[in-house]
Amino acid sequence: MRRRSFLIGMASAALGPGVCGPVRAGAGGRVHIAVAHDAAGQQIPSDFIGLSYESAALVGSRYFTNDNKSVLGLIRLLGRDGVIRIGGNTSERTVWRARDGPVSQDSFVVTPASIDGLAAVLRMLGWKLIYGLNLARGTPDAAAEEASYVARAVGGNLLAFQIGNEPDGFGRWTAVRPQTYDFNAYLAEWRAFRAAIAARVPQARFAGPDVARDTTWVGELAAHEREDLVLLTRHYYADGPAGAPGVSLGKLLRSDQQIVPMLDELARVSRTNRLPFRIVEANSVFGEGQPGVSDTLGAAVWALELMFELAAAGAGGVNFHAGVHNLRASEDKAYTPIARSGNGRYRAAPLYYGMLAFAQAARGMLVPVRISPASDDLRAYAVRASDKTQRVVVINKDVRDGVELKIDPGPDRVTAAMLTRLAGPGIDATQGVTLGGASVDDFGQWTPAQQEAPVTGSEITVDLPAASAVVVTATR
Repeated sequence: MRRRSFLIGMASAALGPGVCGPVRAGAGGRVHIAVAHDAAGQQIPSDFIGLSYESAALVGSRYFTNDNKSVLGLIRLLGRDGVIRIGGNTSERTVWRARDGPVSQDSFVVTPASIDGLAAVLRMLGWKLIYGLNLARGTPDAAAEEASYVARAVGGNLLAFQIGNEPDGFGRWTAVRPQTYDFNAYLAEWRAFRAAIAARVPQARFAGPDVARDTTWVGELAAHEREDLVLLTRHYYADGPAGAPGVSLGKLLRSDQQIVPMLDELARVSRTNRLPFRIVEANSVFGEGQPGVSDTLGAAVWALELMFELAAAGAGGVNFHAGVHNLRASEDKAYTPIARSGNGRYRAAPLYYGMLAFAQAARGMLVPVRISPASDDLRAYAVRASDKTQRVVVINKDVRDGVELKIDPGPDRVTAAMLTRLAGPGIDATQGVTLGGASVDDFGQWTPAQQEAPVTGSEITVDLPAASAVVVTATR
């Protein structure tokens, strides 16, 4: 199957064959989900899941150290492969210092010890690194010195360097360049940095342009610098800024279609230039998240849907932005998937459970499904594993009513179907969110209690409550 045809099929599968209102279980609603079991499908990369951190996370903390068993355990549970991205707004104020020297008061000083700690964490996890360098206020020579140390310390776990963070905003919201700053000005600076880095690190690989809004820069950079790139990158937030009057949980749950034009453009550029693309900084509400929205079960449901949207569009992965609020403070960002729990430990926030549900389900080939009747509140996705096990993920965004699902996973007889539910006290719940009826402890230990679903021939019956999701694992 051609990739474009597959993407069209996935889009129609997610939306269903027609247009109708929400399906209501209370009104006798029953939903049929048919899986195209024999379709060629599309491989979901094993390192699809990622986390994004501010460069400031490297400074003055013990977050990225091999004795931080809490963070290590929580990240490890998300998968044996993954990508950590270092960058964000604070990368514009980083200063590399291999030795003592004067720096401005508002700078974040990155040292060899900072990188050594990060490198040790990456080796223990087996995850890869995308490392951001300071284009906004840095110099090519300083970036090259920093990149040289990072490359030596991180070694084979280094996926790519990024030069700059959100450069499409340099002349606008960050005001580190004149308002006339455009892609051509950025490209000239990017090339100067790349040349200096390549002189010190000949094997250096690059990702970019790491833009926030202007997707056209992605195609422009690919067209000019394809030979030096291994990855195309962009950011995505569903809403914001935090605190704006229109931000709401209901709006977040209905935001799935707004990303489609951006994904269409990224997929086109990716195919044209034969380069993968990744959303390296993503979350619900920019400006560090909105309490009551970004830290709820609803955010977990939104994240699960977003990850499947990205996978269906051919993305190489997504990095959810994480960390503490106000950088040097002890308060968490509202949208962080890994939050502080006290006593130097960390906990799985609601968003984490959406990521974990994806990690459990998305091992294999993404294949089309069809929902009948269609509903604005339901989304379904199917993944075929190499051992022929099939996982069907169904998301119910209706906050009032559940549905009865009849799932047809294909013509072969199903011997058993096990359910792993993503649930909580309510869509706005900030505590009590579970996956498989169990919470994740502060060290990433998780013991799910799967539930068996009735199977008649090849049809699986599942009751899906309001404001929840389920991973249905069918074995043959």
